[in-house]
Amino acid sequence: MSRVAIIGAGASGLVCAIEAARKGLHVTLFEKNGKVGRKILATGNGKCNISNEKISLERYHGASPSFAKEALRRFDTLTCKAFFRSLGLEMREGEEGRLYPMSHQASSVVDMLLHEVRALHVNVLLESEVTKIEQKGVEFILHVNAQTHTFDACVIATGSVAMPTLGSSGSGYAFAKTLGHSVIEPYPSLVQFVCDEPHLKEVGGVKMDAIVELYIDNQKCQSVQGDLLFTAYGLSGSAILDLSRKASHALVHDEPVYVVLDLLPTLSREALTSLLQKRLSVAKDKSLSLWLEGMIPKKLAHFIIENTRLTHIKEASTLGAKEIKKIVFALKALRLHVKATKGFESAEVCAGGVDVRELEAKNLMSKTIANLYFCGEVLDIDGDCGGFNLHFAWASGYLVGQSL
Repeated sequence: MSRVAIIGAGASGLVCAIEAARKGLHVTLFEKNGKVGRKILATGNGKCNISNEKISLERYHGASPSFAKEALRRFDTLTCKAFFRSLGLEMREGEEGRLYPMSHQASSVVDMLLHEVRALHVNVLLESEVTKIEQKGVEFILHVNAQTHTFDACVIATGSVAMPTLGSSGSGYAFAKTLGHSVIEPYPSLVQFVCDEPHLKEVGGVKMDAIVELYIDNQKCQSVQGDLLFTAYGLSGSAILDLSRKASHALVHDEPVYVVLDLLPTLSREALTSLLQKRLSVAKDKSLSLWLEGMIPKKLAHFIIENTRLTHIKEASTLGAKEIKKIVFALKALRLHVKATKGFESAEVCAGGVDVRELEAKNLMSKTIANLYFCGEVLDIDGDCGGFNLHFAWASGYLVGQSL
C-alpha cells in the first residue's frame, strides 16, 4: 500500500497526512474549501486551544468513550508538545491547564501544519469536494469535481456538522453509511443555551463566576462552577458549555430543562442575608438599583429587581426581611428555563457520529473494510471544553497516520 487519500484538511486530516507522509506514503489531501484548517482558526477565540495538561479518558464521551484510550495513550500531552515542537511551534499554558501557541494566534498552528504538509510533498487539493467513494476490489475510487482518483487506502476526516459556516457538513456520515457503517445521530455540544425569560436582554453582556446546576425532568444531574455570560438570547460561558452536552441530549428527546444559578458562590445564603441587612445602613436616599449596584453589576441589579418584582420599591432603606429574602433567593438560586440550544450553527463540536464500535481501537480502521479509516470529529467521541476535542482530533489523526 502506498497511495493514501485523506478527505478533509482539518485538525485530524492534517496531522494524519504529516504522519503518513513521514512514513514515505504517497498522500493526497482533499479539501472542499479554499483553505485548510478553517475550524482550527476559530478555536480558542482565535488563539487556538491546542490541548490541555490534564488529558484523561474521563474527559471524553460517546456511546463507547473507552474507545479513545489507545489514541490518547499514543498521543498524550507530552507527545502533542513534541509533535508541534517538531513543526517549530512553541506552546504556553493558560488557565485550567489549557495549552495555546506561544504566538497567541491560531494562524500560527495552521501555518506550521501546512508548511510541514507541503515540505513532505503531500498533494493538497483545495476546492476539491469528494462526492462519492466506491470500493473496487482492494482499491478506493473517489469522485472529485467530475473526476475519479484511485487509492489503496482512504481516511475519512471530514469533521461533523458543527459550525457549517466554516465549511462543516455531514458528508462523512453519508460516506460511512454508504460504506456500511452506522452513525449515531449527532446533536450539538459545547453550545449556548436559549432561554425565554423576560428582561434577559437587559442583562446581556454581564459575565460572572457562578455555580450553574442543570436540571432535566426536574432532576438535578450536573453542577459546574465557572464563567457565566448573560446574553440577549440566554446564557453562554464555559460553565454553560460544560453542561450543554447533557442539556442538548435532553432537549432532542423533548425533556424539560432548566438551570439554577448561584451568582455569588463565595457567599452562603446566610452570609449574603447578613451582608444585605448590614448594607441597609448605607441605603438612605439610594434607589434599590443603586444600592444593589454597590455589590453586583448595574445591569444585573435591574434584572434582579424585575425578576423579584420589587419594582415598586423606590428607596432601598424601606426594604423589609421579606424583600431581602427575595433578593437573596434570586442571587443564590435564580432559575431559568432552557428552551433550546443555539444549534449546530454555534456548537463547537457534535456529540454522536460514526459508531466507533465498528472500528478497531488500535488503528481506527473499519472492522469490515480493510484500509478504510476514520479520525477526528466524524467519530462518536466528543470531549469537554478546554482543548480536549482538538487534542482528540490530533491524536486520532496521529494514530491513523502511524498505522497506515
